[in-house]
Amino acid sequence: MKDRFDEKGQLIIPLKGIVKLSKDKVNKKEGKFIVNEAYCSQGHDLMSDIKIDNYPRIHFVYTDKNADRESEIIISPFVGKCKKNIIKGKAFEKGETVKILCPACRIELPVLFNCHCGAPIYLFYIDKSLNHYIGQSLCSRVGCVKASQLRFSKDALSEFISHYSF
Repeated sequence: MKDRFDEKGQLIIPLKGIVKLSKDKVNKKEGKFIVNEAYCSQGHDLMSDIKIDNYPRIHFVYTDKNADRESEIIISPFVGKCKKNIIKGKAFEKGETVKILCPACRIELPVLFNCHCGAPIYLFYIDKSLNHYIGQSLCSRVGCVKASQLRFSKDALSEFISHYSF
């Protein structure tokens, strides 16, 4: 039987290793990863026709918890970058937590877990197989350092496990 705990006594959850992505899913240019495809949990394309710096942006709808207010947002396709533009509606206040929806079907994206700030970290997929292991994630609290900043879901899950496992 394999070991269940590592040398620190933490439960081993099989997320270690390198995730291999096909070149058509993510570009690597000048040492930066650029998402080429993005999908909601229903398989709708999240890539926008709007390009900034020659790259299409990723399109989401932000709403408040009661769905009284909403904005349409496009975010940078660069992994680790935190650039967004509002294309419709008004900005939410810094510190507010938003729900993140697909602009096509209006279904809330899946929540991966809660960020260190307490807000949900949402997940979207970078291929039509909807594999969460190679998805992307972002925090839903406006102003959080992880809000609108794409992160590979594997990296986010590994960080979560290292902080919260016993």
